[in-house]
Amino acid sequence: MHAFDRRLLYSWLLLTLGAGCALFMPVVIVLLMLTIIGIPLGWLIALMPGAWLYLTPTLAIYAILRRLSDRTPHLAMLAVAAILPLAAGFGIPWWANGITERRVQLLIAQDHGTPPILRPNLSITHAIDRGLGSPGKCSDTCQRLLFSRTAKSITQVPLDELSNGPELPSPAHRFSLGSIGPECNRARLQMVYASSAETGRDVPPPPPPLWDKLDEFRREGLCLHDEMVRDVRTDILVVERWNYDPAFRAFHFDGGGWRLSLNPITPFKRREVFRRTPAGLVRLMRRTEVRYALLAEPLWLSPGFSFDTTTPTHWVWRDGRVAGSPLETFEPTQWNGIIANDLTVSGLR
Repeated sequence: MHAFDRRLLYSWLLLTLGAGCALFMPVVIVLLMLTIIGIPLGWLIALMPGAWLYLTPTLAIYAILRRLSDRTPHLAMLAVAAILPLAAGFGIPWWANGITERRVQLLIAQDHGTPPILRPNLSITHAIDRGLGSPGKCSDTCQRLLFSRTAKSITQVPLDELSNGPELPSPAHRFSLGSIGPECNRARLQMVYASSAETGRDVPPPPPPLWDKLDEFRREGLCLHDEMVRDVRTDILVVERWNYDPAFRAFHFDGGGWRLSLNPITPFKRREVFRRTPAGLVRLMRRTEVRYALLAEPLWLSPGFSFDTTTPTHWVWRDGRVAGSPLETFEPTQWNGIIANDLTVSGLR
């Protein structure tokens, strides 16, 4: 074996060892980063997986060229062998980023409308993806919809149970305000404290829970009803597709593991509001939020890192982006991005 070829082989073996250490023993990089003198070495090891992806095919092509011609200078053949891997390194991100942009545009292409202002005392069904919300509980939004008299009733159901129509396979809880009687049941109310906008103060004592509003309703002859229903045909249907349930096995920018998708798009968040009419459901609004990133050029593999935070092994992306209609800052008295009604519960001090 020629001395030049031998040096190339030793370089590849050393790079393979470093890349394997970075990918499968990331704790070594963490330990090196904790020492001042080890920072450059840790940074170098972190670059090795990406470099290995270019050196390996380059050496394979170089070996073929060496068999075809023994007279061409070795360095010239190595330079020629590197052309195809480098071209792929720049071409693949360009091609993949175009696909990513088109997929994102398809996700938001049918968005329309704005959060509507609903007239008071409508019945609402809130359908959400698996793993989100508390379908069997009346939490903050549920209580504010009822206690502000925005909604006559609120039913929260898993979205997948609506796939076969408004008749649910298993009963769901429907919360409403009704006449005092045997139907009164507040057992499934969750503890939610009033906001400063509802109490008119930001200082102690601690704010009262929203369910204190039931004392005022009791004087009006009303109480909270909790009924089990299968038919969820209501005036308004609100659908939230978040798709952050682990069962979807979708892409995430954070966390451990490997993220080798060439199209880094996180599961979209979509909010839809429908009004029921004699002819069926009419969509008033559809808004989608998509978080995605474009791959850096050239294509480069970055090893996972876990210390104060955890990042996955992934293709390096140059920036994170948001397309569509992201949710505004959370406000307790607003159902952000869903409806434009003010859900402030009055009469709390």
